[in-house]
Amino acid sequence: MFQSKYTVPEDIDKLISKLKLKKKSHSSYINFLKQYNVIDFYNMEFCYGIDCEGEELPLEVILGFSKKEDEDLIATNYGYLNRIPEKHIAIATVNYGDLLCLHPNGKIYHWDHEVNDLYLDMKVINGYLEQNTNLRFVADSFDQFLSMINKLEDDDDYDPSEDEFKNPNIPFPDESLNVWFNDPKSILLPPERAIPIYLKKFKLSEKGRELLEKFKKIELTEKDRERIATLKKEGFLEEGIFE
Repeated sequence: MFQSKYTVPEDIDKLISKLKLKKKSHSSYINFLKQYNVIDFYNMEFCYGIDCEGEELPLEVILGFSKKEDEDLIATNYGYLNRIPEKHIAIATVNYGDLLCLHPNGKIYHWDHEVNDLYLDMKVINGYLEQNTNLRFVADSFDQFLSMINKLEDDDDYDPSEDEFKNPNIPFPDESLNVWFNDPKSILLPPERAIPIYLKKFKLSEKGRELLEKFKKIELTEKDRERIATLKKEGFLEEGIFE
């Protein structure tokens, strides 16, 4: 099933050391990183996912070492610093904006961006709402997680108009836009492929267009500007969104 998108780097041991993995509880994951480098489920013939407490989680990318930030372990974990619980490591992107995280004890957990993310408290300057760090359990080990991956069955009753995240031709429900109203910069954080779809969908509703205007008024840090420049260069962000 697995096919690396890139060859394993020659300095793989040095790169792995930057992740501060535990040799005993993370041994199966370390061995995986030495054999595979970025598993891209977007470009596979079939869709794959795992079952988590009865919910189907589509797999997007098992992270590795890449020049693309949304595929790179180090860049992704830096981008989610403080957004995922301390000592957890993001190892895969799933379910259109969520993560699978590796705990120091070797277990795998599901970080749900709608439940576990860190959001600004609009009543407090530079304050944040209390974060829900209770991630949902997925597997006892990385090997068990791998054994859970299955090809997703085609749904004959699937209606693309019902998919509020993937279909670029229908607007988001107004209530789902609140996450970006509360934290506008989070639009820079989804998998890069999703950003153009989200921006197109914003244009399809009055509240979405209001959100686009809000983007132009937020204060950007130097790091934000570097991220925006990278997204523009790679074709994921059009001109004028934050200007």
